[in-house]
Amino acid sequence: MKKTIYAVLLVAIFSLTGCSEKAPEVRPVGQEIQCKVAVVTTSELPSVVTATASVEPEVRVTVSTRMMGWVKDIHVTEGDVVAKGDALIAIDDSDVQAKKAQVEAGISEATAMVNNAQKMADRFEKLYAEKSVSRAQYDDVLTGLERAKAGLSKAKAARQEIKVHLGYLAIKAPASGTITRCMVDVGDMANPGHPLFYIDQIDKMKIVARLGEKDVNSVKAGDIVTATISSLDASYKIEVAKIIPTANPGSRTYDVEMYIDNNGTVLPGMFAKVAFPVGSRSCVVIPEEAVITRGQLRGVFIVDADGIAQLRWVRIGDIHGDNIEVISGLSGNETIVLSSAKTLAEGDKVVK
Repeated sequence: MKKTIYAVLLVAIFSLTGCSEKAPEVRPVGQEIQCKVAVVTTSELPSVVTATASVEPEVRVTVSTRMMGWVKDIHVTEGDVVAKGDALIAIDDSDVQAKKAQVEAGISEATAMVNNAQKMADRFEKLYAEKSVSRAQYDDVLTGLERAKAGLSKAKAARQEIKVHLGYLAIKAPASGTITRCMVDVGDMANPGHPLFYIDQIDKMKIVARLGEKDVNSVKAGDIVTATISSLDASYKIEVAKIIPTANPGSRTYDVEMYIDNNGTVLPGMFAKVAFPVGSRSCVVIPEEAVITRGQLRGVFIVDADGIAQLRWVRIGDIHGDNIEVISGLSGNETIVLSSAKTLAEGDKVVK
């Protein structure tokens, strides 16, 4: 019984407390609020296609060898700046040096034979003049001299070939630039045609974008486009330099090339996006100040024929200076509120 009485008393106390609290103040609707308004219009804006792109050096030279052999020395490392003719790598030349020794011995032997044949020809020339030998004998000696000379020429040609081969084993930079990739270590076997180094000229970089066949005909050399390298948080206004007229076999896209000056921050292999203007389109554009944000939603206050403010949700697109594109929610010719003297709510009367 006592428990029941206590419960009734508690309920009564809470009821009295609740009655003493003030009700939240409700803002009256339909206030007259002075506002700045504008009429929505449509504008012609450029249509833009964004394509993925990669950053490449303006010039890349692939260094390889024409002779197989073990790598003996590497004179450069990645990041080194080299001039044309600088030593890059040495490949073991033991076999070629042995052949060179054989060739030099052959040249000495051929030289001795030529000298001997020349002396014989000189003697027979005098004997033939004295009619001591026949013309046939003299011609045989002259033929021997020519054969000896031919043998010497062949030996010297072999020496020149060895010299060329030795040049293939002591590889020098074919062009000036920066070593951006080394693909060999000391002790590796260097194979003909296998890349050893990349030498890149990176004072100017090439941006290669890939456009689909639907858009490539809307772009031409000389067009100004916007290239964005997200890793650098940088954008560049650059000119289209060249469009490769043949599609890539796998992706069926076309390469579009552009160039930018490099201050040292742009590196080969970076990812980029390029915005290409491909015509124009009619769309609704409103001042950005008219847009109201409520969480993830965007809206604007429109003014009806009676001057009453109504909130309409819209879907927005790209920003163009102080204006913003409206993709859906407005069709044009609506009157919208740009700003108000105090907070505006639906149902308020807009006074200009």
